[in-house]
Amino acid sequence: MCGDDMDLNTAIKSIVKEYLQNEALCDLIYGTWGSSSIKIDNRPLVVPLEMVDVPKGLTVTIGARVSLIQKHGGQRFAVIGVIG
Repeated sequence: MCGDDMDLNTAIKSIVKEYLQNEALCDLIYGTWGSSSIKIDNRPLVVPLEMVDVPKGLTVTIGARVSLIQKHGGQRFAVIGVIG
């Protein structure tokens, strides 16, 4: 019986952990716009512009600071504004 309780406990912890990870559907991040990529602040991450959605009408110049939303999993990004 003790072994069954431990399996149930482990299963519940796993379910709760996965639920909490899925609650964070996106992250707000900041970076610097480059000629072909965005360098993300405080991370060794450079995002190619092909992975970034930019709103129609928004003009971003090289060197501009931008705020972005990173989709859960990090496969897509969206610029939400130019800072400053």
